Amino acid sequence: METSRLTAFVTWQRSVQLAAEILKLAQAAQGRPQRCLDDLAEEAIQRAASLGDSYLNLETGFELWSLNDGRALALYTRLKTAEIAGLLPERDIRRLLGMFEEVERMMENYLRAQAKAEEARKTVPQARSRWQPHPQDGFKPLSESKVPRPRRET
Repeated sequence: METSRLTAFVTWQRSVQLAAEILKLAQAAQGRPQRCLDDLAEEAIQRAASLGDSYLNLETGFELWSLNDGRALALYTRLKTAEIAGLLPERDIRRLLGMFEEVERMMENYLRAQAKAEEARKTVPQARSRWQPHPQDGFKPLSESKVPRPRRET
């Protein structure tokens, strides 16, 4: 299984490189060719994201990075493509990737806490029956008491 995981990861990397090369060509082009290359780059990015998504679903225990859903993977793929294509300065790309990884860690912590809370709910014993007061000895509501009520003076 490890070979297929490695192959899937390398295929994703190559797909990102292809999208980056197309983006580089689109930057230099003008008019119609630029629009065409932009469309091709968009398709290449979507394909790379789909490959990454299938890699996510290849096996549980995803270890190389822990992307929680396809949208996160698509964003990561776009960031890596922009990095390889040189669309942004390296400092900006590193900052964006750092922010992305921080959001992923936060999402992981949230999902982990949610799973723990759900597990705790399953292990908590059933709630006790509702508390009801015990009547005090000799106490009766005023309506049932045999003591005469005081008269109102008019």
